[in-house]
Amino acid sequence: MFTFGYTVFVPHLRVRGMILNQTPPFPFETPQDAGAQSTPREQRWTLDDIPWQKIEHREVAAREDFSLLVAAASLVEATTGLYTRNLIDLFHGDEEVSLWLGEHWLPEELQHGRALRLYVETAWPDFAWEEIYRRFLEEYAPFCRLDALEAALSLEMASRCVVEMGTASYYTTLSRASTEPVLSLLARRIAEDEVRHYKHFYRYFRKYREAEQPGRKEVAGALWRRLRMTNSEDGYIALKHVSLARHPDRPFDKRRYRALRRELRRSFLAQFPHAMSVKMLLKPLELPARAQRVAEPLALAIARRLAP
Repeated sequence: MFTFGYTVFVPHLRVRGMILNQTPPFPFETPQDAGAQSTPREQRWTLDDIPWQKIEHREVAAREDFSLLVAAASLVEATTGLYTRNLIDLFHGDEEVSLWLGEHWLPEELQHGRALRLYVETAWPDFAWEEIYRRFLEEYAPFCRLDALEAALSLEMASRCVVEMGTASYYTTLSRASTEPVLSLLARRIAEDEVRHYKHFYRYFRKYREAEQPGRKEVAGALWRRLRMTNSEDGYIALKHVSLARHPDRPFDKRRYRALRRELRRSFLAQFPHAMSVKMLLKPLELPARAQRVAEPLALAIARRLAP
């Protein structure tokens, strides 16, 4: 659904593009991720900062669209352990980058998965999360092996900027749209993390760009390749398993999926941060000022038609 980073508000781009060695232990972390690296060194918020007991269940019951989106997001965010080691290994020769990825980015991403799962299990106690996740992962994991990381480190950092743009846009939209205050708070916390992650990836992109000197055309190609992944199977698979769990008597096929996408577009269009998304997407191109003045409003007009 999100042309700028998503299909139907599901943050699938975190996994797509990674070469997976094996499926990690269920559900969230590899053994290396557990323990010492489970909490960010500079902790900005924790699960204890979210007032789970204040979830307004009446608001939750009134918005099934939110239950679909949040539950689907929780499934995909739980796959963090599938791809993080590959990305960290790619930058193993750069102590600054690998240290940030391992001690800051990874723990925060793991926390997002835990937080979303906890929200789902608290808001919808009848949602059998572990069982649904197992079925989802069985179908989802093979698609994560289809694409490779970018060949150049600078281009992979540009690609990461698109990923973080998409997740920041997604959770900003959820935060703005939610009438349930705890979900709004949680989504805002995650969105703030994603914006900060974007800034780090962009800074590292500039660092590697100076060394590798990719042309603007090459950078644009990396951005486009990541954007093209929005037409993948990921959003369909996540929503399929969530929808079947909530409505086992209602078949979920591509026709139902397309209808659901249209419904979600209508519900969330006004809250989508189009201007923020466009600026974050164009930034790695580092266009001259005159070109930026032309490109930004043009891209914004396209975004308003296509995203979310």
